[in-house]
This record gives sequence, C-alpha cells and structure tokens, in this order.
Amino acid sequence: MPFPWYVIIPLVAIVSWIIQEVCRGVAISIGLVDHPNSRKIHSKPIPLSGGIGMFLPVSIFLIVWIARGGEGMGVLAGLGVLSALGMITLTGFIDDFRPVSPSKRLLVQAMASFLLWNVGVRLDLIHFGGFALDLGLFSLPLTMLWFMGFMNTSNFMDGMDGLSGGMSLMALGSISVVGFITGSLYGPVALILAVVTAIYLIFNLSTNRKIFLGDSGSLTLGLSVGVLGILVSRVPSGVGLDWHAIALVLAAYSVGVMDVLVAIIRRARRGASVFKADKHHFHHRLLRAGLGEGWTLAALHGMAGLVLFAVSLPGYGSGWAIVQFLVPSSMVLGAGLRLLRVAMVKGSVVVPLEGEPATHANPRLSVTGNDDTEKHIKKAAGKGR
Repeated sequence: MPFPWYVIIPLVAIVSWIIQEVCRGVAISIGLVDHPNSRKIHSKPIPLSGGIGMFLPVSIFLIVWIARGGEGMGVLAGLGVLSALGMITLTGFIDDFRPVSPSKRLLVQAMASFLLWNVGVRLDLIHFGGFALDLGLFSLPLTMLWFMGFMNTSNFMDGMDGLSGGMSLMALGSISVVGFITGSLYGPVALILAVVTAIYLIFNLSTNRKIFLGDSGSLTLGLSVGVLGILVSRVPSGVGLDWHAIALVLAAYSVGVMDVLVAIIRRARRGASVFKADKHHFHHRLLRAGLGEGWTLAALHGMAGLVLFAVSLPGYGSGWAIVQFLVPSSMVLGAGLRLLRVAMVKGSVVVPLEGEPATHANPRLSVTGNDDTEKHIKKAAGKGR
C-alpha cells in the first residue's frame, strides 16, 4: 500500500515544528549554543539545535519506511542511508560541543560515503540520451567526491541566516519536481525533506526563536541532498542514472560550489587550512558592499535559480519556464539596482534616504568593512565558514 502523501506531508510539518521547539529548549538548557567571539559574526548565543531537529523527523520517517520493507530502495539500502546520516549527524553534534579536527571529520565523511556506495547509492552508469557512460573503477572515488562535496558545500554555506537552508531547499524542490515528472518514488520523499527544511528556515530567520543548523545540520542536510539526488536520477529500468537529473541537483548548489572553490584557492594561496574560517565568502562581500541581508540572500539564490533554469530548460522545459526565469532574474536585478544606489550614495550622486547611511562619509564599501557594515553582517550571519 503506497504512502498517503497528502496526509504525511502536513503531519511531517507539524511534527518537525514540535521537535524543533523541543530541541531548541533542550539545546539552551544543556549549553549547546554558538557563542559570539572575535571570529563569529553574530552578537548573542544561538542554539545549535537545527540539525538534530531536522534529523529526528527524517529518521522517524526512514524507520517507518524500512519497517514497511523499504519500498523502492530495499531494507539494506534504507539501513545504510539511515546509518550514514546518523554517523554524520553524531559527528557534527560532537563537533558543535567540542571541535573535531578536520582530518577526523573527513574520515567519518569518507566512511559514510563508502557505506552508501556499498549499499548501492552510487554514481555508476550515467545515461546521456542514447549513450551510456560506465564509470567502472571511477565509481567509488566519484561517489565519495559527490557525497563529501555536498556535505562540505552545505557546511561552508552555513555562514548566513537562510543561506545553506535556502540553497538546500532549492535543490530539494528541484529533486521533487524531477521525481514527480518522471514518476520516481523519491519525488514525494524529497518534498518531505523540503518541508522539514522549510520548518527549520522559519526558525532560523525568526527573531525570537532563532536557531542555527550547527555542523550536525549542515553536513547532514548536504548528505541528504546528495543521496536523494542520486536516487531520483535512477532511470526507469533501475540500471544507471540520468545525467540531466544529476546536473539539476548540482545546478541548485552551483553558487555554493563556486564559493567553496574560490575559498579553497584563496586559503591555499595564503598558506592557510582550507577549513580555517574567514569573512571573505560571497555573502560577506555583498554585505560589505552595502547590499543588506535580504538582498544578499536574494542575489545568491537568484543566481543559483538562473543556473538551475538554464540547466532545466532543455529537458524539463514547460509552461513554468517563464516563471522559472522571471523570479530569479528579478531577484538578481533588484540586488543589482540596490548596489547601484549604494554606489550612487557613496559618490554623492543622490541624497541618502532617511535612515540610510551616508556611505561617502562613512565608507561602507571598503574591503575590510567598518562598524556599520559589521553590524549588518552580525545581524545577518551565523557561524561563518
């Protein structure tokens, strides 16, 4: 008997909300909070409960699914996915309390990725229309790179309220749409995780109930996107993956992937560890340019949306194509116009509006930023990676 999705999805939303409320209270009581310091860019302790609050409802759903026979996946693969998510969540949870060295974190990520490959969640045979590419011996390293890439990209993006969760929500939405178009069972599953992510974002972007993902959340969310990206890409025969579905998942994370690559090159050139946090990510630069937190989120999500549109149009073009283009392009255009106004105010071309800082007197566009800019960054951002 198939799952009654119309009942499960609102139920998941209610359960996720309750669990996030409970986890937030528990995190405060046990001291699982992210304290501000000279490196962090928030101004008060914030509960690091978002990840656990997301893992619990997802794990409950997986356990029920496995108990029903792991429809479409199999019990072994279901247990493997649950175990991999548990390993990553637990490691991140420990890291939120007491920092775990990058080498140990990477080791656990490699173990989780290897486990998933062993239970069949892997990149193997990629279908390009009438042509199929068998990855052969490259299947294992590419699968591990896929999962570890998603985990660390999500983790690196977890530096501003709404950024990592928003990009993941976009990816999950894309996975869900592809699943519903192709008839894959994992379309509704991705929709369920999207609902869980949306509930987290409501808390994350609120004023009174603010929470952070923590490493337990950002790593697990990235892994979940990577797993569902592979599962929903399976061709109807069950043998191999459709390249276009794979490309859509990557497109949704495109801005984050580019940010990570730039950060790695920047830190390597400075001789610093690639895991050493700094304040030079895309969102930091846009905030220092005077864009503000709302328009910064709009700009980054809009750019990812345009990449997603470009990738989706050839294979999944539909009547929604105009909307898919107009919404992200409007976001990017609006952010660009906002930056133009900031530059004009700085150059005394226009008079600042009431409450708008006179940037020509208090240069907000400097590379290092100033007190006014830092206040905006602190207000907008989380831990910073």
